[in-house]
Amino acid sequence: MGIKLGEETALVCRLRSLLTESNRPVAFIVGSGVSAGAVDGVGAIVGSMRGMLGNPREIDLFDEQVTGPSDVERYQQAAGFAEEYRGQDWLNIVIRQAVLGACPNLTPERRTQLAWANEKELKAFERDSPSWRLTSATEALGRLLQLLPKERRGAVITTNFDPLLEIAVRRAGARAHWQQIDLDGKLSRGEDDDTVDIAHVHGYWRRGDTLHTVYQLQKPRPELHGSLRGSLSDHTLVVVGYSGWDDAFSRSLREYVQEKDAKGVDLIWCSYDELTEASFSSGLLRELGEAPRRSFYHQIDANRLFPDLVDAYVAAVECPHGWRPINRPMLDAMGVRTPGEEEVVAFFDGAQPDWPEAMDHRIPRLSPVTDLNEAVRHCFDGDSGGQIVAAVGPMGEGKSMVLRQATVDLVRSRDDVTVLWRDRGTSVDPDAVLAIPQRAGHHILLVSDDGALVIDGLRQLLTKCRTQGRADIYALLAAQECEWRNRRAWLELDDFLADTVTLHGLTEADGEAIVVAWQDFGALRELAKVPESERAHRLVDLSSAPYGRRQSSLVGAMLKLRYGPLLDEHVAELLRRIEEHPKVGNATLRETFLMIAVLHSAYNVKKRRIQPMSVRILAEALQAKPAAIEMQVEDTLRKEAALSEHGESLWVRHVSIADAALRISRAQCPGELISVIRKLVRAAVQLSPAAGALDDDLYSVAYLSSRLSNGEEAVAASEAAVAAAPARLSYQTSLMSALRKATRLPEAHRTAEQAVKGMADMSDPESKWGFLLEWGTVAGQDRHPASNALLDGVALTLSVHEHQIVSALGNMAVPLTKLHEQTSDPVYLNALRGVVGLMGTCRRTRRVDGYLTRHTTYITARGSTPPVGEDAWNAVQAAVDKLRPTAHSTLVPLLNSAGGSVRPPKGA
Repeated sequence: MGIKLGEETALVCRLRSLLTESNRPVAFIVGSGVSAGAVDGVGAIVGSMRGMLGNPREIDLFDEQVTGPSDVERYQQAAGFAEEYRGQDWLNIVIRQAVLGACPNLTPERRTQLAWANEKELKAFERDSPSWRLTSATEALGRLLQLLPKERRGAVITTNFDPLLEIAVRRAGARAHWQQIDLDGKLSRGEDDDTVDIAHVHGYWRRGDTLHTVYQLQKPRPELHGSLRGSLSDHTLVVVGYSGWDDAFSRSLREYVQEKDAKGVDLIWCSYDELTEASFSSGLLRELGEAPRRSFYHQIDANRLFPDLVDAYVAAVECPHGWRPINRPMLDAMGVRTPGEEEVVAFFDGAQPDWPEAMDHRIPRLSPVTDLNEAVRHCFDGDSGGQIVAAVGPMGEGKSMVLRQATVDLVRSRDDVTVLWRDRGTSVDPDAVLAIPQRAGHHILLVSDDGALVIDGLRQLLTKCRTQGRADIYALLAAQECEWRNRRAWLELDDFLADTVTLHGLTEADGEAIVVAWQDFGALRELAKVPESERAHRLVDLSSAPYGRRQSSLVGAMLKLRYGPLLDEHVAELLRRIEEHPKVGNATLRETFLMIAVLHSAYNVKKRRIQPMSVRILAEALQAKPAAIEMQVEDTLRKEAALSEHGESLWVRHVSIADAALRISRAQCPGELISVIRKLVRAAVQLSPAAGALDDDLYSVAYLSSRLSNGEEAVAASEAAVAAAPARLSYQTSLMSALRKATRLPEAHRTAEQAVKGMADMSDPESKWGFLLEWGTVAGQDRHPASNALLDGVALTLSVHEHQIVSALGNMAVPLTKLHEQTSDPVYLNALRGVVGLMGTCRRTRRVDGYLTRHTTYITARGSTPPVGEDAWNAVQAAVDKLRPTAHSTLVPLLNSAGGSVRPPKGA
């Protein structure tokens, strides 16, 4: 069958999502299915009509004319008979009798009396009588309508005559704005926020006529038809308990949803019966099946659907947006599926865990899980003096699994805690969390991976908690050590931090448990060649190795031990598999993975501004939407144990995998990485402002060339930046540097000379200082020490910070030494002495100290001591003045712009 059919569980999820996450209002069409069990169905009403006739001759005539094969057809025949033999008023009485069947404690006499009462009496009875019995569907729908905000709550259109929905709405605490449309009329909306709009399109039990016959139902209703468009435009329309009679209302509904230019109408049709291919072969369903934006769900019992939907909606609104409740039913549902052996081995290979893996007893629970649970328990018991417990360690240390396993244990072991799990990209909204009702003896635990990303929100939340006297809200976090440190979590959360569990290295027991699990799954691989008694010890030793820029971690230890020299083969197979996937935007998945790998391999944890791949840069590079990145890149590579996400950043699962992927690419496809790098850098530059500072993720890619060890790749990166933004001088500087490191000095000179010609139009004149120092270095390495010293002299005039002065002086010391060695001219030795004297009075780094020691040794060996102050500056100035007449023509404009002096600006 060409039409996909959904089940009840999926429907509840979809409706809950629509009601809590979408901007579309949701309207309902409900029929007799929501009242069945309280109000007689059409079959019972036919029997009531027959019984109320009384006259034997009329009963015989009734039996002769009411012979349809279905209850619906017999009902319409019976209504036609009643209209012909008794009239519309009598038929209205029959309907009142049927509706009053929803008051089971009425005596037959009282029921008959009310059926013949006037509209005023019936209105009073409807509003004041406690006798009305509601179905589970009607009661739950009334509560749902009361809970929904006005902007999300569309009209409820019903073909029922009964007032049960109005009664359910009032009992739920809202007001019902109802209208009956017995012949024709427009749908109207109430103005107050607490009113629920209910339209009875076949009439209402106590006012006007009710519609039953084929003639009545099929009579054109142009006003109703036209008002559907205005009332349902841009809505999601949910049809429940309605079989779709062949009437004017159904015809209007069908024509509206079939309009391809309808303003965003979505139709969700729910059938109580099982739908088959034959169901769509004729009638209303056949025509709706051809409409755009429609979905069909079958075997939907309204008495289950609406109570389940209310529960799901309440759970969602009591849970802040972007947070998911983790509870026993959820864990039980997920625990039904045991991960297959391939999934478990993929986890050992570095795949990020999900809840089934966290509940799998075959995957060891390491000691930090117990540590986290104990720390949280101390928080709940008031023993710790804080509200936050954090697991902190390098990437690939198993924090995500530890966090999930600890969460599972807490949910399984305690009834006094509500656990809310943060979805990726969600911030902590203090007011939304504080809106969760406080319960005596109950705790709320916010659990977040990437915990460093929510530091500010947590601090604000817990500060408000103390102000408002709320002591029931806690947090359990996992965070990368570098992010935790860079965001100063220790300081920012100091007042609230109860305990920090450090994840780095394994205990002997943990190591033994992991190795046993590998063995059980036949996943020892290369480790099988190691004597059994040594395996765990090797894992413990390797996992405890110090980590720095290259980030040793548990994942790295597992890969090294299990794959060893075969890691490249493992990664080559990974690249082969992902190459078979469809393109993502304008690149293959292999190329996409290599983009992420390039940044991860070049990542340096010691450089604060350096970041991994961000989703926005990758989306720009691939010319794809962020949603495509999530579905086609993240989901696929996560399953391949190739990717992990932290906030909006994307990493290869471990740097050893990234390095291997780059090696394989260079060997298999020369030039592939250059193409990938060009595309990546171009995307970052295009996202960057024309002038001013760059965001860290953009900076990391735009200036990627400085961190690439492969010369040709570094040149390609810097060329891409210049091509995308030729007016940014700092990119020209990066290109010069890359060309210099690749020993392509003539090209570096040409780059500098071209940049000087356009200097006046550069968008970042503040970058001129760095440009001059780099050009000077190029000149020095190309055996032009005079140009080197002159360029450094101009850079000194632009040095506004002490570190700039130190760098310019340190750079100048190198060509001054060369010039003295070549000429033995004392002016250059005196200038070098001046440089050493000036640098000696400044704050320096360890690296600068090394250079200073070397230059001090040079002048000391020649019996000289460094001057200071004016004498030092005069010595430097004398050397530059001596070199100016020999300057290359390209340097003259720069020297003239400096005014002849080497002195930095006053106050520098």
